Amino acid sequence: MTRVFVDTSALVALLDRADPRHAEVGETFRGFVDAELVSHGYVVAETLAVTRRRLGVEATVALIDDLLPAIEVLHVAPTEHATALARYRASLPSAVSFVDLVSFGVIEREGIGTAFVLDADFVATGVDMHPAVKVARG
Repeated sequence: MTRVFVDTSALVALLDRADPRHAEVGETFRGFVDAELVSHGYVVAETLAVTRRRLGVEATVALIDDLLPAIEVLHVAPTEHATALARYRASLPSAVSFVDLVSFGVIEREGIGTAFVLDADFVATGVDMHPAVKVARG
């Protein structure tokens, strides 16, 4: 069974009917019916906060009741947390988030090759990103 890493960016777009990629994200999500969806607790916390702030109570309830039960929440080891924090400190001039750096470590540890994500920062992981993420070239 394919394991798919689930990121905040995709979950928020899935919940936000006004998001321009909502339909595409919904179609992608439905395509993962036979996949094992995984994430970690930092993504859950971030998604809860963003959803509550941007989309309100109803969307947050949908996240808690409908989406999160379908996702296995993986543990973040203290060493992974420390490594991500050091990488975050070193990368502060960039826009990569701390949660994304934790995600990159979890993806590497678990050998995950596919991600449900809209965040172009995930290109660095080498995972197959769904839906396809357009990356701006400088």
